[in-house]
Amino acid sequence: MPYHVVLANTSIEKDKSLMLLEASSLTMDEHVDETYNLYDGEDVVGTISIYSNVIKMIAIEPSHQGEQMTQHLLHHVMRLFEERQINKYFIYTKPENKVFFTGYPFSLVAETQHIALLENKLYAIDDHLLALKTTIKPHHGKRAALVMNCNPITNGHLYLIETCARENDQVIIFLVEENRSVFPFQVRYQLVKKATKHLKNVSVVPSTPYIISLATFPTYFLKDASVISKRFMELDITIFKQHFFPSFELDYRYVGTEPKDEATRLYNETMQSMLGDKLRIIERKTYHNEPISASVIRQMMRDHAYKDIKKRVPPVTYAFLKSKEGRALFI
Repeated sequence: MPYHVVLANTSIEKDKSLMLLEASSLTMDEHVDETYNLYDGEDVVGTISIYSNVIKMIAIEPSHQGEQMTQHLLHHVMRLFEERQINKYFIYTKPENKVFFTGYPFSLVAETQHIALLENKLYAIDDHLLALKTTIKPHHGKRAALVMNCNPITNGHLYLIETCARENDQVIIFLVEENRSVFPFQVRYQLVKKATKHLKNVSVVPSTPYIISLATFPTYFLKDASVISKRFMELDITIFKQHFFPSFELDYRYVGTEPKDEATRLYNETMQSMLGDKLRIIERKTYHNEPISASVIRQMMRDHAYKDIKKRVPPVTYAFLKSKEGRALFI
């Protein structure tokens, strides 16, 4: 009987996947959309999983390693991506295993002590960043970057942006493009553009799939401060340090302090250790001695506390929140 692939959607199939992963010193990742098991006749010999456009958790039964089992699994997943018109995809693997994939149409994006991230070579990272760079003004003077979600943009965000703009000749805001926030990317993008239009040295661009995305930081939107999440933080920051800093000729990255959210505080600490004096940390703006937080604004929206919201957000944000479109996000 030829090799065949089975969707692991039963407890029995999932147990077989787990067995293969544990035999390869891997763990079952909860951030998974689909898992597939490869069979040689009646025997399960390999497993692979996908999460959006990310390939992960590849394991081969030890006695079948070296028999191109990985190739069978990859071809299956790549056919799925082609059918779903997913043209850009990534692979997580152990750093010591990355050599197994560079023979396929994959290239290394970045690696840390624990994780290697590869991508298919179509429109690879350096091409992607070069194209994005052409959309902003030519470099001059000191250039700094902010990576922001702005869900939605508050007076706290605006204070951080204005501080960065005052201290640098040019500022690039990389707005998180992953659409997993209450406010869709296009809404967040337009609000940030309008709220910062008085700052002539500020550019707002999409973050790309290479900053805070399912590919680089899948636990970000879960606000997970676990060891696993810290490893993804390290990967995300490594990519920014190795690719974004040189591609955009950046001098600094700016962040605000984080007094309450444990995951964000850990991310800032990790950045501090990895970027050193290239990181600038700005004290977060407060209102009535309380840090201005987008999460608090979202809760106020649910409570219809518009009077309190108005004092904490730019006029463009308040106008949107009062609009029919803005209110519909909280129904």
